[in-house]
Amino acid sequence: MERKPAKSELEAALHKWWRRTIRCRICATIAPWRKFPPTSHGTPRHGLMILGEAPGRVSLDNGRGFSNPRNLTIRRAFARAIAPRKLELEEMFYLTDTVKCWPATPSGANRAPREREMRNCVARHLSVELTMIRPRLILAFGARAARAALGYPVVMSLAHGTAHRSVDGVRVIPLMHPSTANIAGMRRAGIASIADYEERLARLMHGELRRLLQTR
Repeated sequence: MERKPAKSELEAALHKWWRRTIRCRICATIAPWRKFPPTSHGTPRHGLMILGEAPGRVSLDNGRGFSNPRNLTIRRAFARAIAPRKLELEEMFYLTDTVKCWPATPSGANRAPREREMRNCVARHLSVELTMIRPRLILAFGARAARAALGYPVVMSLAHGTAHRSVDGVRVIPLMHPSTANIAGMRRAGIASIADYEERLARLMHGELRRLLQTR
């Protein structure tokens, strides 16, 4: 059986890989190529991954993934899931994005990643991360992240919160992003509000973490 790298080996390898990845300039459409620093991605040691679609401006300014006001819904759900323990999301999960650079409009607003940007980043970067980390669970926020993790598309209003298997056999749970732009989609999935989303996500995280602890 292939030996999984020890914590220090894996984290050192990821840090070195991120230092190379930050220099990627393959997509001219995504300049100025802003990415999160290598030290901001949390821990790979538990095999738990949170995958977003792309960095956002506020989170980049914070130097911390999933830290804009809507993404704090995810962090609050995690805090509820592990209560009364107090841990940061990065202490349990490895945090990354399908597209590593910030997709910006000319005015400096966030935009969705383009298909070519997605293809480049999945082939050059995300596929390497998945091979290195070999996650046991991926929580994929957004349709593009879910497609990248699974290897096939899903209808988010139907797939939200349900476990799927990727083409490589990884357990992936597609999740709508908790943004106001997704309210209509959330309602189609039976979610009444952002507060309802947070409560459901907390229960899902609690159940998944408990299941994984029992199967270690």
